[in-house]
Amino acid sequence: MSRIFKGQWAGAIGNTVEWFDFAVYGYFARDIGQAFFPADVPSLQLIGAFGVFAVGYLMRPVGSVVLGPIGDLVGRRPLLLLSVALMSGCSLAIALLPTTQQWGITAALLLVLLRMIQGLSVGGEFPGSVVALVESAPKAKRGFYASFTCAGAILGFVGGSLSAALINQFLEPAAVAQWGWRIPFLIGAVLGAMALALRSSLEETRPVAVSATLTDHLRLVSRQWPAMLQLMGAISLSNVVFYIAAVFYVEALSARYPDQAANFSAVTTLNQAIGVGLILLGGWLCDRFEPIRLARRVNLAMAVVVVPGILLLQSGSLLQFAAGQLLVLIPLMLYLGIYPSFLPQLFPAEGRCSGFSFSYSLQVALLGGTAPLMATWLVERQGWSQGPAFYCLLWALPSLWALRSLSAERDQK
Repeated sequence: MSRIFKGQWAGAIGNTVEWFDFAVYGYFARDIGQAFFPADVPSLQLIGAFGVFAVGYLMRPVGSVVLGPIGDLVGRRPLLLLSVALMSGCSLAIALLPTTQQWGITAALLLVLLRMIQGLSVGGEFPGSVVALVESAPKAKRGFYASFTCAGAILGFVGGSLSAALINQFLEPAAVAQWGWRIPFLIGAVLGAMALALRSSLEETRPVAVSATLTDHLRLVSRQWPAMLQLMGAISLSNVVFYIAAVFYVEALSARYPDQAANFSAVTTLNQAIGVGLILLGGWLCDRFEPIRLARRVNLAMAVVVVPGILLLQSGSLLQFAAGQLLVLIPLMLYLGIYPSFLPQLFPAEGRCSGFSFSYSLQVALLGGTAPLMATWLVERQGWSQGPAFYCLLWALPSLWALRSLSAERDQK
């Protein structure tokens, strides 16, 4: 197996493990909420569970600050090994964690701590794998190879939704709430061991800057704030849309129609499986067309379809849910295959892991991780059922601005 081919699959499986573990928490948020949060107000259970979901995301910038310099100063390989080890170890701990009824408030606090560590690990994992693949890929195939990172991440979400569908299909609701939700976390721990074995033989993609100090390195990264703002803008719409269309509404509609929970998860599994192919297609296309121009067009298409798509999927009908979610996911998945090819290159090689990791993780923490919480607040507390759709559309503005500015900079060169 060639070094580049092995790097593709090592990056993909690492992201699959990371995002499988992260996704199953979102899909079983209500059951976890029942196990670890007070049961007197059901809506607060869901808000509490999604709040811990958001805490994991808020730790991602911290993880990028801690793990990003490891990727730049120690090596890309140690970063990728450490991140997947942390995630899978926490997954095993969550699977075995006693409930609040058994351990009291200690159980809820430990759940928060484990989610914080998982968030920290993801802060270095996804950006680190994108950087490693972009640096190792041949220029003519950079887009396609880099798209394996997002494809691997979506495979993790496919696994998460598939596990939710199967568990809800074959277990009674009481069994799911009592112990069934723990099964995917055990699977995540096993997959993590496999990812560690595959990544242990990876080679470095660039020499380590042994003469650089941490202070000099952080000073270098701090000067990259214009590129950080552009990156954060470029991914704002895609992140919010994904977590509302593919996480929040799956859980919210499953709670509203419990007899259809397995079907909503199954539809999401199918749509995301289609999305894996669309991501790879997006990577293939940006090796044949100018990536930033292509990204602008696909992002605009996403902005056009997001409101009608989400209004359609939230109706409660399984067929409308499937059609509306797919309508939104088609441009979204194409975009996820395009942006890994050019966003890491906004940063110099000696600070690429840190700069890319911090800006990407900060944006996802501020918008992606809080999107289910915001959508829950809009629907449950404000009674605005169309709120999540228009909340998504709002973030089309910074995305289109960022891609326009990147296109203008490219034309000036």
